[in-house]
Amino acid sequence: MPTAIIADDEDLQRSDLRRMLALAWPDLEIVALCEDGSEALDAIARLRPDVAFLDIRMPGLSGLEVAGASGGACRVVFTTAYDSHALEAFDLGAIDYLLKPVSPDRLAQAVARLQERLHVHTSGSGDSAGLMQAMLELDRRLRTAAREERIRWTSAS
Repeated sequence: MPTAIIADDEDLQRSDLRRMLALAWPDLEIVALCEDGSEALDAIARLRPDVAFLDIRMPGLSGLEVAGASGGACRVVFTTAYDSHALEAFDLGAIDYLLKPVSPDRLAQAVARLQERLHVHTSGSGDSAGLMQAMLELDRRLRTAAREERIRWTSAS
């Protein structure tokens, strides 16, 4: 089951996003609701969520600072009322950038992107060795199919 934290300094924004995520992604477990950037960074380090939904402007550390300090420990979606930070957010590896008030349609798009990324990450044991193993298996199957096709073609001649 995928996990997430929500970090926003406004109670209403945190609870609205939590409610909307419950509808858009029922399998997502919210493991922490954080009121500021420092709390969010601590939750990321302690709980290792798959996703962090971060407001940009929060007391203490901004969402951008949290994303940078977390070093890619999880996927990040920014939720903010400010469109002026989008380039910096994507430079930090953001999966999406949602403007408040977040619409259900935009959240659904972000959830689809996250699910796609999480699926790619978790397939093949969730690591590069697992991915390499899957690629080797695919290569073996393609070579076997090509060899069988050559045998059929040679037998038919």
